[in-house]
Amino acid sequence: MSPLRRRIGGLVLVLLFAVSTPIASAAERMRGVAVTEERIALVIGNAAYRVDPLDNPVNDARLMAQSLRQSGFAVALHENLDRRALVDALRDFGNRLGENTIAVLYYAGHGLQLRDRNYLIPVDAEIRSEDEIPIAGVDLGFMLGRMSTARSRINIVILDACRNNPFSGKGGPRAQGLAQMDAPVGTLLAYATAPGKLAADGAGANSLYASHLARQLLTPGLPVEHVFKRVREAVVRDTRQLQVPWESSSLQGEFAFVPGVTTARESAADVEAAGELAFWNSIQASTRADEYRAYLRQYPNGRFAALAQTRVAAFTPAPATPPTTAATATTASARADTMPHVGDTWRYRVQDQFRIGDLFLTAKVDGVSAEGVAETWTTTSDAKLRTTLVSLEPGFHTLPGWTLTPPEFSPYLLAAGGLRPGQPIPDQALRVEQVPVALHARIEGEEDIVVAAGRFRAVKLVLRGQAQSRGAARSGSVSIEHVVWYSPQVRRTVKYTVATHVGTALRESTSFELVEFRLN
Repeated sequence: MSPLRRRIGGLVLVLLFAVSTPIASAAERMRGVAVTEERIALVIGNAAYRVDPLDNPVNDARLMAQSLRQSGFAVALHENLDRRALVDALRDFGNRLGENTIAVLYYAGHGLQLRDRNYLIPVDAEIRSEDEIPIAGVDLGFMLGRMSTARSRINIVILDACRNNPFSGKGGPRAQGLAQMDAPVGTLLAYATAPGKLAADGAGANSLYASHLARQLLTPGLPVEHVFKRVREAVVRDTRQLQVPWESSSLQGEFAFVPGVTTARESAADVEAAGELAFWNSIQASTRADEYRAYLRQYPNGRFAALAQTRVAAFTPAPATPPTTAATATTASARADTMPHVGDTWRYRVQDQFRIGDLFLTAKVDGVSAEGVAETWTTTSDAKLRTTLVSLEPGFHTLPGWTLTPPEFSPYLLAAGGLRPGQPIPDQALRVEQVPVALHARIEGEEDIVVAAGRFRAVKLVLRGQAQSRGAARSGSVSIEHVVWYSPQVRRTVKYTVATHVGTALRESTSFELVEFRLN
């Protein structure tokens, strides 16, 4: 099962029913201050689902719990709750609410909508039809009602329930995302992406949305509306507008997670420095190399870049390699740098002009052998899990049981050493409308390419072919062009475009673009 999933309609509800100037603060700021409010938080991360388990919600919950503790909240952290445990956790939290509490509820996991109501989905849910959602899930209205009855001074509900619908492929509910909700008076509603839309679960240890939110809420004196504005700007930038967080607000006061003073004179450099420091503080105790790689991708010349590089090296297991002779040592080393490792994961956005529109594909390496790379594939078009063996030799590869996209040409050609200067690539063959077309492959050199996952130095490979056919259009020709970009930084394809013409008519126009990836 891929660790990367679409987050559907990631709803973040921030409810402030009676907003006042913040009095409670982070522990370091509370000395000498008369405190009358109690800051409490319930943080839930659901990932171990029976159907369509997720990778990041538990990590996201732990990250949010850490940031909330740093901002002065007493946090109850729960992971992988079944329905009974989920209801119990919400009930216990509701019983603690009072007129002097500042309460935060954060939930990460699956969420579904039905008739304009939103439901949190426990890990033991097995939903076969839409009418089972109310009995399998937990209605968000339950918690909102408890908050309203308690008349808490400030209630903040963060629903990071923006994963894919795991039940749509089994005759279950088809609706995507969570339902849009208008913001009542004194309320801010913030979605990790627009209502009903899809967002990335994240290729690293945490989702983009949770990562930015956990850092920004620690900014001293930053009003909650500005917290979400900064998060929205960062997510839009990092995803190249593929994911756009959305807010609706009717607040009548101000609230800051960490009290302090901000001014209009605050420079962009100061904001960037504060964000970098918050990022580093959130990972500095980690022993995961991918978290330090994420820091280096965002701050390649940052204050802690040298230390991050040291920790990447320290926490990255050295691959076991067979003995090599002096003559083959250089070649073997270069090959190892681009060879995929077990656990490597890539997520692509696929755009198709004629058949499927837009969807996301995720590939994860399950094993590497002389026969090739064993992959697990998932797509957002259905709930199926597909396994395949991809040869390291040049050639087209078709995913078993999948016909919505064209065959993929040698995604691991770089690892196989097939892109060395002067090395020929055998001609290939495809069929278009029963017409066989021979394609000639040519390496066109290196160039910089920018995709949603970032900027990479890549090798460009072009495969072109043309054939004649009586059944084709007026010109009687069929032409195909596949363009592939490979980068050693990624260990797999960065971008892939396909264009097929029959006569003068464009019959196929498909592109694959890397959105995010994680390397082990």
